[in-house]
Amino acid sequence: MKQFLKLLFALPLLLVACNTPSDDPGYTPKVPKLELLSESLMQVDGEAGDYTILYNLEKGDEAIDSETGITDKTSPITSTTDASWITIERDRSFYGELAFSVAKNESGEKRSGKITLSYRIYSVEVTVEQAAAEAQKPGDEPTGIKGWTVVGTMTNNWDVNSAIAMEEIDGYYAARGVELSSSDSFKFILDGSMQDCLCGNGQPAERDYKYPTQKYGSDLRVKESGRYDLYINKALTTYYVMSEGKSPAEAHEVVAPGEDAWYVSGVGEEIRMHNAGVFVVASNVALDADGFKIRNTLTGSYGAAADAEAEVGDEIAILADAENNIKVKYDASKKYDIYIKVDILTVWVVESRQLPNYLYECTGGEGAWFDGGKNFYIHLTGDGIAVTLDCMLNTGVSDGIIPETTFVVAYGDDCEGINYIIGEGSQVVNTDGKRGVVSGEVTIKHIDGEYDITVDVVNLVQHRVRAHYRGGLVKSAIGYDIALPNK
Repeated sequence: MKQFLKLLFALPLLLVACNTPSDDPGYTPKVPKLELLSESLMQVDGEAGDYTILYNLEKGDEAIDSETGITDKTSPITSTTDASWITIERDRSFYGELAFSVAKNESGEKRSGKITLSYRIYSVEVTVEQAAAEAQKPGDEPTGIKGWTVVGTMTNNWDVNSAIAMEEIDGYYAARGVELSSSDSFKFILDGSMQDCLCGNGQPAERDYKYPTQKYGSDLRVKESGRYDLYINKALTTYYVMSEGKSPAEAHEVVAPGEDAWYVSGVGEEIRMHNAGVFVVASNVALDADGFKIRNTLTGSYGAAADAEAEVGDEIAILADAENNIKVKYDASKKYDIYIKVDILTVWVVESRQLPNYLYECTGGEGAWFDGGKNFYIHLTGDGIAVTLDCMLNTGVSDGIIPETTFVVAYGDDCEGINYIIGEGSQVVNTDGKRGVVSGEVTIKHIDGEYDITVDVVNLVQHRVRAHYRGGLVKSAIGYDIALPNK
């Protein structure tokens, strides 16, 4: 009999499910968008090394669940390469980041290969160019200074023998304390060869910014005269124009004028954050004891509101221009995801691939009351979340009003004498996907003639989901209506 009732009870939920945007006759269908955030050409040196491609995927209407209206946030990106010396490192890849490695180039010649990222019929390509080591021939006289150097109008008018040598420092080549005027032009060259150089895009560089390098591009310039520390990363993809004494970790990324971009700073090089549902997130971050800050391109820097060390998973309030770094009690052997809820200026630091313990404010409520007076559904929707709860009262109801009570998640015949949520009949849909509920509780109160519903449950992958709704519940097409409380 219980199985028959569950089938009967499920029918009205289909009738009250929320509409997807495509049900609106004036709605323009959203098509998927796959775009590169990294350069389409990556130039690397001849040694073996590890590299990362950054991308952004926005799914279209085909990824919207027709029952809940929530977009699936998983990332079914496929990746291939046409070069045997390039290896896709899937175990080190995450949403928005594809890791790959290259083998040492012992061929004696420059070589190139392609990496293709695909989603459905959409794809983007990155060309990887790997330099070859040039062996010196017997009797050859060395020309210029070996290794990477800076040469330009300030080095005896482009004399390669007067070039400024760069030293290797923690993954970079660096020339420190270089005196440059706004009228100087310069470039980075290897082994004294003007043909093997890294250049720019012709625009003068701002102080303390990083820029993509270009092979055979325009000469480099600075916007403001002064002394600089100049860096290029060992992947040869980025150069840095830093105030004397500053490191590449302090460099800002150039963004389009007026672009609202968020970054995590203080954990090495700045990490650009990406949108994930109602949050902005930086994934797979290695923390340190000094903590970090958040920077926005339009509104500036944000730090912790309180000078305290939080626990992993805690809500951390942030303030503009705060002096305190954001610190948590971290495990150096683990990496973390950093989430921001921008509208409430709150940060969460959680272990990688976990979700923040955030109280969602739901705006839509649907329910159905059935013959027998004990079983009903609550279907709540809100800012990036949908919760469906299959509720069973221990006693009947009066006048179609759900009583003030607390339900616990339970299963089947072990629930006699309690108000419970049927575990196998309840689920949560959010950025983690559609997941069943395994534990937790739901509390219903009557406040000012409305239902006040608080959800605090755990799903199958041990992610805690909290939601709150206040208002009425939509009428059922079958059975008894759910009435508003009279209090």
